[in-house]
Amino acid sequence: MKKLADKTDDSSKRPLSINYTRSGVLLVLHSQTEARLIQSGLAGAFRVDWVTRLQDALERLGRSDIDVVLLDLTLADAQGLAVFDQVFEAAPNALILILTEASDEAVAREAMQRGAQDYFLNDHIDTYWLSRSLRYLIESKAARDALNNSEARFRAMSDASPLGIFVSDADGECVYTNAAYQRISGLSFEQALGTSWRTAIHPEDRKRVIADWYAAAHNDVPMRTEFRFQQEDGSVVWTRVNSAAMQDGMQPHGHVKTVEDITERRLVESGLRVAEEALFEEKERAQVTLNSIGDAVLVTDLAGNVTYLNLEAEVMTGWSREEALGRPLAEIFKIIEGSTRQTAANPAQHALKEDRTVGLAETAC
Repeated sequence: MKKLADKTDDSSKRPLSINYTRSGVLLVLHSQTEARLIQSGLAGAFRVDWVTRLQDALERLGRSDIDVVLLDLTLADAQGLAVFDQVFEAAPNALILILTEASDEAVAREAMQRGAQDYFLNDHIDTYWLSRSLRYLIESKAARDALNNSEARFRAMSDASPLGIFVSDADGECVYTNAAYQRISGLSFEQALGTSWRTAIHPEDRKRVIADWYAAAHNDVPMRTEFRFQQEDGSVVWTRVNSAAMQDGMQPHGHVKTVEDITERRLVESGLRVAEEALFEEKERAQVTLNSIGDAVLVTDLAGNVTYLNLEAEVMTGWSREEALGRPLAEIFKIIEGSTRQTAANPAQHALKEDRTVGLAETAC
């Protein structure tokens, strides 16, 4: 049995930011004597309306906002839980408190199972404690609503983030993941809940990542690492993960991890490495080929400075490759007239100047 006078109240310890005089209380009660007593006790503290019939109560709930319904389940036009069900449907966000006789206490308890906040016995109503109880209940509901709104905003912002978010408790078990994490890991919120973040790590990366984790924890620093997520269908997602502890005073009580999908970057880097390796191999093959032929080969840049000599060119010019690199072609490659021993025109200079193929015989003419 619940008595109104048994309820404790600590609202005086908390700053109140609620204007209770604007809080609407709908009193649905067939007894005129009890109704007047309650109205008198709540006067000045709340905005109170009184009706005696269920139909009137439903109409009143449809016309304006009501924060609290004090509901008698024995009305002239309806009886029992049917009264509660209809009021609850009409005002699902209101606090519904059942007013009942001791003989109907079982029905009141069943109404609580269906959504009522509490019940009071008519012969134990104390208007002083009733007013304080309503303040307490309204304040508690406002706090719950504020918390729910805050959580809804957090979820909206979290799900809008391209970074995956994984929150674990002190035991390392998942308590929250956002939409991006669910996409990256391939695990729904329900599948991830209560599991460890390590379960999604690719087997080939797991030992290294766990070592990184323990090293960061031992040194009390955030963990930053890259590893692969392996989804249930075998798909692999490369990720960059940052992890930091959530502190409760000086003690950590969980961790937050942000997970970035870097698969595309990794694919680009892998493609560049393959291209670089292929280019290196091609360069090596070309150098072996050029060094194996009997002709001298010199290469210059557009300014005419030497960038390459093969072995035959080193022998012919007397310049080593290291010494010749970056020097003007005219300094490295000189043609001497056989009869006069004078420097002859260099066909390579003509080729660079005229941007065409020039033969040695052509420059000698």
